[in-house]
Parts: sequence; C-alpha cells; structure tokens
Amino acid sequence: MFRTITSVISVAATVSIAASAMAAPPLPPSGVRPGPSITTPKIIPSVVCNVDPAVASITLTKGGRRGQVQVTYEIVNRGRSAWRSGANQQGVHLRAVNGNTGGVFADDRVLTGSAAAGASMLRVTTRMIENAFDDFEFGGHVELAITYDPDIFIDGNKCNDDANMANNTFRVENGDILAFMKGTARTRTFRR
Repeated sequence: MFRTITSVISVAATVSIAASAMAAPPLPPSGVRPGPSITTPKIIPSVVCNVDPAVASITLTKGGRRGQVQVTYEIVNRGRSAWRSGANQQGVHLRAVNGNTGGVFADDRVLTGSAAAGASMLRVTTRMIENAFDDFEFGGHVELAITYDPDIFIDGNKCNDDANMANNTFRVENGDILAFMKGTARTRTFRR
C-alpha cells in the first residue's frame, strides 16, 4: 500500500512539473534580446452583399378591341448592394390566364446579371394579348415569378444570393382582373 501511494505521488509531481514547464515560454539567455512577437494574421471577411430582386409592379392596359390587354411589369433590386450574377442564372416568367377559356399567354425573359442597389433590373411590355381575360364572369389571373438556376446559392458568389425570396412572385387575382375588365379605366397598376 505504501508503494502505491508513493507511485501516485510521483506521477502527480511529474504531471505538475510538466504542466508548469508548458505554461510559460523559456527565458532567453541573459544578454539576448527577444525577437519581434508573432501576431495572428487578420482574417479578412468575405464580401457581404445584400441583394434582393423583387417584383415591383404589374400594369394592365386595355387595347382597342374587346378583350385585348397588354401587360407591363418591372423587377427592381431592393437590396442595399449591387446585383452581380452570371448570364442566364436568373429569369422572369409571366403567365396571363383567361378564366373562361383557360387560354394562357406566356412570356419568359432573362433577368439582367448586374444592377445597382435600388435600380430597375427589367421592365417589359408585352404585345397586345387577344382575349387575354374574360370580361363577363370568369376574369382570370396574372402570375409573375423570378426564378433562379438551381446552383445560384452554391456558386460562391454572395452578390447573387437573393436576400428575400418572398417578393419574387406576384399574382393579380381574379377579382381584380374582373373589376379592371368591367371598369372604365384604360390602365391599372398593381404594386407589390
């Protein structure tokens, strides 16, 4: 038993001496001046971008003939940073659906690869759409959506990572379409 206690005490002393030797750097010999201290290099943060392509508005304009409608829409960068992206990594898709006939007018566009903060990214006016919506009972709807290439969030570019995906779609519902088609106004703008 005495031998076991002595062994435990000698192990504890060895650990204590080793720990104290590691705690402080060795002192330089007398008369020798220490060199410059080593500093940890500064980490430069990666580029932080806040970009937000968003549907800003959809404007409907009646044509000269019954049922004719032209659609104008605008996409803006509502972010605080400039949008910078590769070609064809983002697009805009418009669908105007006649609630009576089921007819669909489709228009797909490529969204620009660069835009300053607050700038318009795309403004499109379609041709006059014949029989775009029903003006008697069934109206229809307009859908607009910004879409992205599947790898846009993993391409290493923070300046094309949309900060707010909730404002990438906008739909003008049947009631608003029917009210516009039955009303006397020649044009009406719907804002998001």
